[in-house]
Amino acid sequence: MKHYSTQPRKQRLFGYNRNAHDRSRAMSAHLSDELLKEYNRMRSLTVRKGDTVKVVRGAFKGQVAKVIKVFPRKGMISIEEATLTKADNKKVARMFRPSKVILTKLDLSDPWRREKLQKFKESSAEEKREEKAAEKAEKAAEKAEKAAEKADKEEKAAETPMDRPKADPLGRGERSSPSEKAEEPLEKKAEHKEAPKAEHKEAPKAEHKDAPKAEPKESRSKEASK
Repeated sequence: MKHYSTQPRKQRLFGYNRNAHDRSRAMSAHLSDELLKEYNRMRSLTVRKGDTVKVVRGAFKGQVAKVIKVFPRKGMISIEEATLTKADNKKVARMFRPSKVILTKLDLSDPWRREKLQKFKESSAEEKREEKAAEKAEKAAEKAEKAAEKADKEEKAAETPMDRPKADPLGRGERSSPSEKAEEPLEKKAEHKEAPKAEHKEAPKAEHKDAPKAEPKESRSKEASK
């Protein structure tokens, strides 16, 4: 961890001897609320010539203007219509630190910068909600389909082979189950027994009453004695 001195002379010396990447980092400013919504993943960006900034500190507070020039070595920027009058009545540009302004509009003329910012650009909150809702609906539909498939498999597994209708190999349609076949012959047998019993009992009785009695035959023992 770096330790920075609190002495102003050492801080100025450190700023003067900074590397190029440290200078560019020091030249960054915060984005406005509108730009923060557009670039959600980025909070600050390096100020460039052509960007529009808004002053948030000092006598020019609230002024919105374009950046005229950037001084990375000094760590300062100058904007339009912000000047100071010297003792000899000469007007010079007022210098601002990037930390005292916020970026309101970006200059996207540089293709490299445009491509870099495109990576950080994200959809709005409403689009994100719609995407999440669509993803949830898709997941719910997939779960419902899986549940229906499982239910069908369980029903098929629960069915026994006796209960399933069998197809006739000769193409005469589905065969009836053995339970249905067992019920049909029982009913037919019951009907067949009841009808002949009534006819058989009545017919021989009537014939027996009307017919004459047969004479008893003599036994062979009596014939032999004669």
